[in-house]
Amino acid sequence: MRADDLHLDELVHFSDGLVDLHGRRLIILDLHALAQFRRDIVEMVGLEQARRIFTRLGYFWGQTDAAAMKRIFRWENIIEWVKAGPMLHALQGAARAEIKTLNIDQAEDRFSMEVIWHDSGEAEASATELGTSAEPSCWTFVGYASGYASFCLGKSVYFLETQCRAKGDSICRVVGKDID
Repeated sequence: MRADDLHLDELVHFSDGLVDLHGRRLIILDLHALAQFRRDIVEMVGLEQARRIFTRLGYFWGQTDAAAMKRIFRWENIIEWVKAGPMLHALQGAARAEIKTLNIDQAEDRFSMEVIWHDSGEAEASATELGTSAEPSCWTFVGYASGYASFCLGKSVYFLETQCRAKGDSICRVVGKDID
């Protein structure tokens, strides 16, 4: 299986009261509700704790998606499985993902990846409810990328957002590297 072969209509099945991804139940969530919830969490616990909470949510989301992709498909190689993360995230409506670089050196046990998110829903939600930010705001999506890649590689991978639409940049850009 190749990441480019993923198609929403083949992955997700809709029936009355149920949205299903090969046996894994999904819920469609309105971006405006998420934006309001984000604002409430920031007001309740502060910006730094809110960032931690949303990053952890994204991390768990990414891990479960990577596990599902492993269970559902036989990937040509680890590169295709990792590339499926941004593709799946895009199919879920998070953002249009463009992989700029992806390097997996299994002999040296090294990983690096750069992804651009066009039209990030999380940046939109943040800017809508909190205004222009001084710092990158795609906390959940950064957590997702970190969780997805960490699960695939079996080691800690961390993504950091270097550009963000919520702070006025034209795109959101993330860079991920293994913990080493």
